[in-house]
Order: sequence, then structure tokens, then C-alpha cells
Amino acid sequence: MNNRYLDIQVKLPRDIANMEARVKKAVQEQFSRGRFDVFITLNNDRESSGRLALDDTLAGQYIAILRDLKTRFGLSGEVDLSLVAGIPDIITVGEVKADPEALWQALSEGLVRALKELDHMRTEEGAALACDITERLNTIERLLLAIRALSPASVENARKRMSENISKLLNEKPDPARLAQEIALLAERTDVTEELTRLGSHMAQFRSLLSGHVNEAIGRKLDFLLQEMGREANTIASKALDAEISFHVVNIKADLEKIREQAQNIE
Repeated sequence: MNNRYLDIQVKLPRDIANMEARVKKAVQEQFSRGRFDVFITLNNDRESSGRLALDDTLAGQYIAILRDLKTRFGLSGEVDLSLVAGIPDIITVGEVKADPEALWQALSEGLVRALKELDHMRTEEGAALACDITERLNTIERLLLAIRALSPASVENARKRMSENISKLLNEKPDPARLAQEIALLAERTDVTEELTRLGSHMAQFRSLLSGHVNEAIGRKLDFLLQEMGREANTIASKALDAEISFHVVNIKADLEKIREQAQNIE
């Protein structure tokens, strides 16, 4: 059932194959996302599904031919009921065509009941998924707080490294003004404040959707938010000049991937 969109596969007996569109519509009215494999079997009661039929013309032809053979060749024996009853194709079982609308009425009642039970099961499963996802969001938020705390020191450490590297290259103390300018550019390139803010905003929206306050299918919106959250995490990783920050980002991306897997099961 894990699927970004609505994928319905229906397997029907040949006798009711023309009802496939109706079955798909019933599923579409109940669900908007996921993969559904619908298997329907048709149990025919022999008493109601067929009746015996006598082929009078064929029986008459057989009897006439048998009597003719007896007369022409002087054969013994009687052309009686036991003999005629053993002749194939004289008595056949004919199919009684069921009313298509009556069949659909019976089928749709069972289908609607099954879909409602499935919806109830998915609701219970969704509550469990929400708990798991919420715990992972809490973990990500703690990691973001750690990154926010490390960010200023990261820039300062980068400044020191740049100053030391320039001193070694020039074999003298660098020009303070030029160094300050380079540090300002470095700080701008490595500042992750905006990314952290946007990521926090996306997580707040994600939590709001997950809380159930929005009375609509939320799966695709969660997919979009996860995509944006992943993009912000990647940007933070590319800007980070600190090993500890990079480690936190790796953990954030791991939790986002786990959430993405779980969100595929949310309609």
C-alpha cells in the first residue's frame, strides 16, 4: 500500500470483468493515495447458476436412426429410455444469466464494508506512524538547536584558521582590514541561520499537518515538506566548516529519510 499516488489493481472473474471501472471508482471515493490490490471471486451455486435442458430435435434424430438400424439389420433390443439417456448432448446444463445490477448490488455492499474496515485499520496504523514520526522530529529539533549553538564558534574557528594560513603563506601578519573583509565574506558564505529558520518553519508545518487539524489528505503535502527539509539540510551540510555540525546534519538526513519512508503510508 506504500505509494505516492493512487494505484488500483483489480482482479475479477471473467463473468463480471465489466465491473472493473465500478470497483475502481468505489476505491477512489474512499481513498486518494496508496496501492490497492482488489481480488474478487464469484461463487456460483449450481442450483441457481444452471438448469437442465433437453434437445428435442437431437433426441428425435438419435431415436429415429437407432430404430432404423434395428429394422434394416434385424438387431435385437429396444430403443428405450436407458439407451437414449446415455447418448451425450441430449440433456445439457444451461447457464442462467444473472442480473448484472443484482450482482453489482451484492458485490458493492461487500466492497464498501471491506473498504471501511481497511480505512479503520489505516487510521489505527496512522496513529502509530504519527508517534514514530513525532519522535524523529523531536530528535531533529534537538540537532538543529545544537547546530545553532555551534554555528558562531564555527565561523570564529574558520577565521582563526584563515588568519593562520595567510600568515604562513605571507610569512608575516596579514593586513587586518583585508582579513576582516575576507572573514566577512567567509561568514556570509558559511552562515546557516536562514537555512535553520526555514527548516524549523517546515517542521512546524509538518507537525501541524500531522496533528490532524487539517481535514484532508495530507500525504502529498508531507512529501513536499520533506523534500524542502532535505534541501535545507543539504545546504547546511555544504556550508558547514565544522565536523560536529556535519555529523549532526548526517543524523538529520538519516531521520528525514526514515520519516519519508513512513510518510509514504500516510494518505
